[in-house]
Formats: sequence, C-alpha cells, structure tokens
Amino acid sequence: MDQLRARKPLDDQGPAPAAASAPSGSPAPSAKKGAPTPTRRQAEQARMERLHPVLTQKEIRSREREARLKKRSLAFEATESRAERALLRNHVDAHWSVCEFTWPAIAILLVVSLAARYAPILTYFGSIAIWVFFLVCGIDVALRWRSFKKEATQRIPDFAVRKRGLLAYMASRMITLRRFRNPAPAIARGAQY
Repeated sequence: MDQLRARKPLDDQGPAPAAASAPSGSPAPSAKKGAPTPTRRQAEQARMERLHPVLTQKEIRSREREARLKKRSLAFEATESRAERALLRNHVDAHWSVCEFTWPAIAILLVVSLAARYAPILTYFGSIAIWVFFLVCGIDVALRWRSFKKEATQRIPDFAVRKRGLLAYMASRMITLRRFRNPAPAIARGAQY
C-alpha cells in the first residue's frame, strides 16, 4: 500500500504553510524591509502629525469653509424636513399662482419705465400696473395661506401657526419661479399630496 502512494517532491507541494497564512499584501518572511524601524520618538511624531497636521493658511481657510458649508447644509436639511414645511411646499407647488410671474412682470415694467422717456403716459400706466399686480399677489398669498392653515390643522396634529416663519416662507416660495425653487418641487401641478 505504501508503495502505491508516490510521494511528491517538496517543490511540487506548493507554498509553505507559514507563507500561506501571511497576508497577501505583506512581504514574504525571507524578504528584507526597505527602511529601518523608526524609533519611538519618530513614531510618536508621525502619529501626532497625522492627528494634528501643520496646515498652511490656505488649507485652514479651505477646511473652515467646508465645515461651514457642511454645517449649513445639515441645518437646511433639518429645517426643510419638518412636516409643516414639506406640506407647505407641496401645497404651493400643487397650485398655479399669480405670484410666480412677479419677476417676469417686474422685467416688463422695467422695460416700460425705460420706454416712458419717449412716452411719459407710460409712467402713469406702469405705476398703476405694478400696484395692481402687487395687490393681486397679496390677495393670492392671503388666500393660499388661509387654505394652507386649514389643511395643516387637519393633517398635522400639533400644528401652531405662530413663531414658525411659515407665511414668509410661503410668500418667498410663491414668488420664485417653479424651476428655481429650492428644494425643487416634488409633485406636479394639480397632483394630490
């Protein structure tokens, strides 16, 4: 039986067990390392340099700017994720509003006021038009605010209107063109939310 089993030479048996257990990234046990072992003092200095690197003024400003931006974005996300703000955004985004056309209307009125130099009567009509437009926008915001309060008291159990800044937030969102709103509209016009 022993004669039937032929022994393989050592070269064919594969890697040694010690080499097999070593991690693939580390050098083989017989290989020499490339540099002398650092002293304790050198190792501590290297560690402290990693923990507290010496930075230039430009790098310090860059890190401070990144920290401020991160802090601001976290605060923005926390504020915008509140239930009443999400409901208000959906309430405004689901409806058409006269206020959305504020910036185009102001641009048109600016052109009219420039043309008033040649036709002074345009100044009179332009002034009346801007005041009528702002009055209509105020009525639109008031009606939308009234419907939002009614809906919010039904959907959010502990909704309190005061001290939230929601009216100014609503007016700001209504004045902004839909494609430039931040956060971007999550629903289409006329959709249920």
